[in-house]
Amino acid sequence: MVERELQSGLESRLENGLESGLESGLGLVVSLDRGFPLVRTSRGEERAQHSIDLVKNADIRACVGDEVELVEEPGQDTPFITSIRARTSTLVRRELVESIHEGAGKVNEQVLAANFDFVAIVQGLGKRTLDLNYLERQLVMAFESGAEVIIILTKADLARHLEEDHAAVKAVFPEGTVLCRALTDAHEDLAQCFYPDRLGVLFGRSGVGKSTLINLLLGEERLITARVRKKDHAGRHTTVARRLIDLPDGGAVIDTPGMRAIGVHGAELGLARTFPEIELYAHECYYRNCTHTHEPDCAVEAAVKAGSVVERRLASYLDLASEVFD
Repeated sequence: MVERELQSGLESRLENGLESGLESGLGLVVSLDRGFPLVRTSRGEERAQHSIDLVKNADIRACVGDEVELVEEPGQDTPFITSIRARTSTLVRRELVESIHEGAGKVNEQVLAANFDFVAIVQGLGKRTLDLNYLERQLVMAFESGAEVIIILTKADLARHLEEDHAAVKAVFPEGTVLCRALTDAHEDLAQCFYPDRLGVLFGRSGVGKSTLINLLLGEERLITARVRKKDHAGRHTTVARRLIDLPDGGAVIDTPGMRAIGVHGAELGLARTFPEIELYAHECYYRNCTHTHEPDCAVEAAVKAGSVVERRLASYLDLASEVFD
């Protein structure tokens, strides 16, 4: 009997991954809790574990959105994930850590989601000051994923400076889609992003309203939500596991836990796309390896003095570049 391959597109990824009765086949990872994948197969959803050969030889783990090959071993209650299919997009958090060898470093990499069509960066306005530096860090990660990027500004009804905040976000994301909304607004504009049969990732800090947005898309209060702290308006974790959620009007969304710290090591493409004006002037610098801090004939610093590049943007770029190229 020949295995039935998963076809391209989200609709087929959400359908059965293998024919009933096969000892090996395909599945879609729909949730990840403490490293144990929940995989959708023709029998429904079931827990799986990584094979020793996969971990030993490839040193990779499946993440939500992955299409995986499964094998059932006699005497085992759960199938083994033996391989992970090539990913079309990945949202990756990287951290450079010190090595036991002097002067060397090791990059810890965590793949948060795979094979999605777009990343939705969720920023909460409310009473907190808009953090453009953190937003630019998110953009570097999102652009590096290889997927489409949009920004959702939530809690617009609570914003102290709504017009200024919206303009500031558009200034750092001029050609992208920015949705600005109260959490109680109608969700048609957001639902349109998932049509037809698109897979999106919601990416943002705790308390920005990701779970509330998903509940609006679902039309029911399925996900737990929590109020932010009054003293500093910081969010509380309500999502502890990454998971793929089917939407009633088509498409699906991957919910991710809120993250206050995100690393961007090695994200050269994401950095360039987040700061296109700096990349443009950097090509005119006298020195090819110009750091844009003290070198003579630096076109980027000259652009800052002329007002063509915002000084805050250069400072943010240099901060992120120190991680990207470390």
